Amino acid sequence: MSELEDLVRRELSARGLVVALPFASGLAAFLGILLRANEGMNLISRREAVPEVLVGRHLLEALEALPLLPSPGGRRFRLLDIGSGGGFPAIPLLLARPDLDGVLVESIGKKSRFLEEALRVLGLTARVVNARFPGPALELMRKLPPCDLLTSRAVAGAGELARAARPVLAPGAVALFWTTEPLLEDLRRALPAARVSFRLSPGADRRGVAQVECFT
Repeated sequence: MSELEDLVRRELSARGLVVALPFASGLAAFLGILLRANEGMNLISRREAVPEVLVGRHLLEALEALPLLPSPGGRRFRLLDIGSGGGFPAIPLLLARPDLDGVLVESIGKKSRFLEEALRVLGLTARVVNARFPGPALELMRKLPPCDLLTSRAVAGAGELARAARPVLAPGAVALFWTTEPLLEDLRRALPAARVSFRLSPGADRRGVAQVECFT
C-alpha cells in the first residue's frame, strides 16, 4: 500500500466513511495523477499540492456529497459537473459510485486534456466537454441524454448556473453546489420555487454543500 493510499484510508476512516480497498486505491491513484500533472500546469495551487492538504481540502469536501446522491436503484444515473478543473468533485464521486456516468464540462483546453487522461487511466465511464458553459457546451449537451445530477464547486452564481442547465437536465434532477452559507439567499432568490437545504462541512464556519431540488 502506498503512503498516499494509506493517507486516504486513514482520513476516510476518520470521517466515518466506508473504506473499501478498491475505492481507496482508486482515490489514491487519482490524487497521484493530479499531483504529477500539477507540476506542469496550475490545476490546484502550489500550497494545496501537498497530499495532506489535497485530501483534506479537496477530496473529503467532494465526498461530502455522497449522502446527497440518488440512492442506487438498478439503473445508471448521469452526472453533469460544470467547471471541472482538476476533477473535483466529479472524479471522486464517479469512483465512489460506479453507477454514475459523468459529463465533465471544462472550458480550458489543457485542463480538459488532463481530465480526459485521468478518466482513461481510472477506467471511468465519463466524457469531457471542452467548451464554455452555457453557450457552446449547452448546445453540445443537447445532443446527449439528460442528466440526473448537477454538481459544481461554483461559489457565486449557482442559481444562474442551475437555471441555464435546465434544458439538459432530467425532470426531478438534483443540483449540488459547494458554496458558502451567506450565498444561500442569492441561490434562493434565483430559484424561488426550488427547495434548498445546506450541509455544513465538518469543522467549517460557513462552507458546505447546498442541495437544490424541485427546480427542473
